[in-house]
Amino acid sequence: MDRKILVSIMGLVTTLYGEEMAGQAVPEAFLVWGALFLLALVGIVILFVSSLQMRKIRKLHKEILQKQQEMEQQQTTLLTNMSENIHDITKEAIKNRNSVMKGTREKSLENVLSEVIHAENTLLDMTNDLIGFLRLKSEKVEIINEKFNLNNVLNEVSGSICSSFQKSNIELIFNIDNNIPRYLIGDSLHLGQILNSLLEHSMMMTAEGEVTLEISRFSTFEEKSELQFRIMDTGIGITPEELESFFEPHYNDTTGEYRGLGLFVAKELAGLMGGELTIQSIAGKGSSFTVVLPLDSICSDDRRNYHLSEKVLTAKKVIIVDNHYNSALAIKKMFTYFRHDVKVVSKDEFVRSMPNLREYDIVVLYEELFNIRVVDYLKKIKRDKELKVIGLSSLLHLSENEQADEIVDGGLQKPLNPERIFDLIVDLYRLKVTKNVPEEIEVELKKEKNETQTVQVHKAAITETKNITREYFADFKGASILIVDDNMVNQKVLTNILDKSGIEITLANNGEEAVDQVMADQKQFDLVLMDIYMPVMDGYTATQKIRDTGRFNHLPIVAFTAFVLDSEVEKVFSSGMNAFLHKPLNLGKLYNIFKMFLDAEITNEKKSISNAAKKEIDGIDIREGIRHASGSEALYIEVLKEFLEAYGESGELFGKLVEEKRFEQIKMLTLDMKGLTGTIGAKDMYREVDEIYKLFIYNNQHELPRHVDVYKKELLRLKQAINQYIEEESSISGIVEVA
Repeated sequence: MDRKILVSIMGLVTTLYGEEMAGQAVPEAFLVWGALFLLALVGIVILFVSSLQMRKIRKLHKEILQKQQEMEQQQTTLLTNMSENIHDITKEAIKNRNSVMKGTREKSLENVLSEVIHAENTLLDMTNDLIGFLRLKSEKVEIINEKFNLNNVLNEVSGSICSSFQKSNIELIFNIDNNIPRYLIGDSLHLGQILNSLLEHSMMMTAEGEVTLEISRFSTFEEKSELQFRIMDTGIGITPEELESFFEPHYNDTTGEYRGLGLFVAKELAGLMGGELTIQSIAGKGSSFTVVLPLDSICSDDRRNYHLSEKVLTAKKVIIVDNHYNSALAIKKMFTYFRHDVKVVSKDEFVRSMPNLREYDIVVLYEELFNIRVVDYLKKIKRDKELKVIGLSSLLHLSENEQADEIVDGGLQKPLNPERIFDLIVDLYRLKVTKNVPEEIEVELKKEKNETQTVQVHKAAITETKNITREYFADFKGASILIVDDNMVNQKVLTNILDKSGIEITLANNGEEAVDQVMADQKQFDLVLMDIYMPVMDGYTATQKIRDTGRFNHLPIVAFTAFVLDSEVEKVFSSGMNAFLHKPLNLGKLYNIFKMFLDAEITNEKKSISNAAKKEIDGIDIREGIRHASGSEALYIEVLKEFLEAYGESGELFGKLVEEKRFEQIKMLTLDMKGLTGTIGAKDMYREVDEIYKLFIYNNQHELPRHVDVYKKELLRLKQAINQYIEEESSISGIVEVA
């Protein structure tokens, strides 16, 4: 050791042992021992500090682990109770259906049917949430960044929400900034799922008042674009204690309902999309969700996302009178985007003192305001000048006003988005875009077009043929069908229905792929099932591109989507489609669509019930599982596949956990399996995991090893049953619902 260092250390020793050593000769051995002493002392201090740090780390790790375990515990408890919840709803739906069949007068037919529809929609929502949860568990969620039209997402979300909350005392408002791009790059399917879950929760928590979706855009320091979706409600709000675990799914013992699975999935999806979902709330004053997502626009230089080519379509004077002032302000923002001069008048002010409407070009009135006096006044104005009258209504309160029908030139149904305003303006002044074509030539062109259009157009609702099963679709063996849908689950459902029929099926994930498939010379299709709202290219545009070629007027294209407005049904047919088919899908209606547009070879004998439905499969109750999937066999099969993916190999995991005595993880796995096996109808497996769970209740964890082989055996039997059922792909229900 360097002598200078030793001397320095001894300076410290001198301080410790007194000044009497100063000036005396210091032996080298003494210096060495002194240095070792100090090094040991420093080591002890370091060990002590390290020990304190380790204690803090262990405490922090323990808290994180405890929080994670609590979260998983809540998730698994939720799944445990879900099967009972689904079972109860199914029983109630069947009871109500029987009431309809027997013609009971305990309740009105309208109320009974309403309860049946509500129960079936609830089951469908629960099943979809369950699929989403299982996909996250098995890490199967794939984020796809593609071009999409934001308005299509908003249309589908508003349709779904308003359908579920009909006649509620809530005003649903879409308040969209004028700098929001029409086309974006991102995952439209999962964006819609997130918005739908958040809006649904806000609507449930709000008895009256308003729920508002605000969309704004801002740039980050990395010169990237982010969109902020803020959902605000005037509902009951959330306490600070509830906020701490808000996105963790839970089961409410008091109400007997599960809550939060969709919110949990929404938060996870936001994270997977590179964004964030947060919540702020004050009890009694409402809540506010904020979703921030990195969604880029197609062209950052394009400042006008909706271009009105004709000057006559801009610079109009517009007056808006709505029953809800904040809603009117949101609509005003959309009209001003198109360079219109817009004034908003409250409903009360309009009734108290009707303004002079002669100075306006467009009058937007809430439907309740169209009384005899208002209609006569508007008729007088129309005789003297060009005035466009728009009837304003809400998807939440669908109604008809015959007096309004006498005078209106178009209609708008809230909540609105900029594209709906754009389409309205174009439709209102369509006659202004004239063609320099003599009338007799124009008539001749129309006649020629009608002659080339060889496929019928069916604008009425599609009727249902009862008791249709999958086997009936063999009548269309040899036909070639293109299914266009961006939702993989929907694709699987339709493929599952048709793939044993002998029909050749081709899939397209968006409108652009559909156009490419139709245009390809190597394949000719007999029918196209076209979803409307898709990324990259929607169904309207795809159909127009196909029709514009003039080569495919013989090809029937059927719109296939969950919910659209009346104005968009008109858009379906004006784009060139031949019929309209609603989701959820009814097999009897799908069969009639095929019979309408395809050549059928009708056979005399059909199986009313498939073989797998007649016999029981050892290890699983198929009928029970399908009932829990809202009567949808195809959706049930999808749940089974997700179950196999997430828990099919849990036998080895269970054995390992028992061997390592990881009791908390075993308990969570058991709770997961209880909820899932009860839902899919795996009664034997359910009884086994229930027995394992009871060991924890009675503190008999020492008996776990004797259940390892039984667990593996029952799981193997269940897997074999599921695989057998999926292979046979049997059908016991005439109703198949698509998410």
